Parts: sequence; structure tokens; C-alpha cells
Amino acid sequence: MDTEGLSVICAGLGYVDEDDSGNRIGYAKTDYCLDLLRFLRRDDPLSRPVFKQVCNWNTVSKDLIPIIEYCQDDPNLVLNAVKMKH
Repeated sequence: MDTEGLSVICAGLGYVDEDDSGNRIGYAKTDYCLDLLRFLRRDDPLSRPVFKQVCNWNTVSKDLIPIIEYCQDDPNLVLNAVKMKH
């Protein structure tokens, strides 16, 4: 597994936009979501090292949930984010 490449992708998925009070108001996305999906497709189905590392880094709660919540204008991205959660 290319941990360094996976780290770059997960760190660069985007970031949550917040208002002055610290409330989430949106998500600024990048093009790395499809790269993460490619990593997950190539993951070993038995040991699942990529999936486990993505979970260890809290990528689902930090990035995938906000993508699903705030990027409704991009249905393809939302669908791919949902696929990554499984």
C-alpha cells in the first residue's frame, strides 16, 4: 500500500467552511475524491489495509460526511462519497 500517496489524497480532499462562530456552513472540495475511490477499489478485499487506514485517519467524519452534507449540487461526488463509506 502506498501510505504516503494515500495520506496526500486524504489530507487534500478539502476542508469544512465555518462561520465566525465555528459552525459548519459548507465544504470546499478538491478533485482527490475520485483518487481516494481508486485507492479503495484496489484495496485487498481480505485485509483491507486502505480502508483501515482511511478509518484510522477519521476521513469519513472529517471529509466524507461533510461532502455528502454540503455538496448536494454535485450528485456524482456525493454518490462516490457514499460508495467510499461502504
